[in-house]
Amino acid sequence: MKIAPCHNSHPNLGACHMLEVEGVPIHLISEGKGPLILFVHGSQAWSYSWRYQIEAFAAAGYQAVAVNLPGNGYSAAPAHYDYSVSGNARLIGAVLDCLNAPQAILAASSAGGLPVLDFTIHHPERVTALVLSSTCGVPHQLPFLWNLIRLPVIGELARFFLNSEMIRKNLEEAYADARKVTEADVQAYTQPLLRPGSWAANLRTERSTAPEFVEQHLADIHCPVLIVWGKEDAWHPLAMTEAFHQKLPQAKIEVLPNCGHLPHEELPDCFNQHALTFLSQIS
Repeated sequence: MKIAPCHNSHPNLGACHMLEVEGVPIHLISEGKGPLILFVHGSQAWSYSWRYQIEAFAAAGYQAVAVNLPGNGYSAAPAHYDYSVSGNARLIGAVLDCLNAPQAILAASSAGGLPVLDFTIHHPERVTALVLSSTCGVPHQLPFLWNLIRLPVIGELARFFLNSEMIRKNLEEAYADARKVTEADVQAYTQPLLRPGSWAANLRTERSTAPEFVEQHLADIHCPVLIVWGKEDAWHPLAMTEAFHQKLPQAKIEVLPNCGHLPHEELPDCFNQHALTFLSQIS
């Protein structure tokens, strides 16, 4: 395992490091000591999406680690990497190995739920609990933009139109209250996507994302699960929580009013309270 300081210029989220995982430089944020909780971002996002959780969970007695999957944030974007759900699930396991963590709590947002759930299904002994923030995992319609960029040529052309205004529009659609999207948020999400290789890696991820295995084996998960959902989620309809509960009857579901697709970002204090209370009750 090789750990090196991070020399990238990005918002200060805590102590950041470059961790070499199976030959791939992986960027992560790590704060605090205690039981490990690994935060995994969604599509076209990075550790910044967990900016309100890292310090809060570290202060509550956890080692809070927010990892950037390959091609996202400030991790490397190698052309040879397996960007599939199972590929990212294997990376999660490799990151835990590098952190000397035989077990961990896993937290995921949106599409990040697929590799997290895949890893949990394959390695139940390593996952003590799940915290899911409006994640994939049950059948649903993809947002229009996600379907569009999966198309040949169109996805590649979209890179030429990628700018802060497009990112702002995307973020505002993800929030119930678009006024909460700041210019700092827009720039924090835009800059990593403009790094060399990042957009190509995101296309590989989108085009190799197959949810079927997770959806078919979701009921094989038996660890404690907390599902937090925004009542006004425009991308993942609230009915998905019912589908989750049918497969995961042990799951505790919290629906946040006046909240969109990113509960941990739009209503972070409420999200943190639910998550920390849940974790304290199962420890």
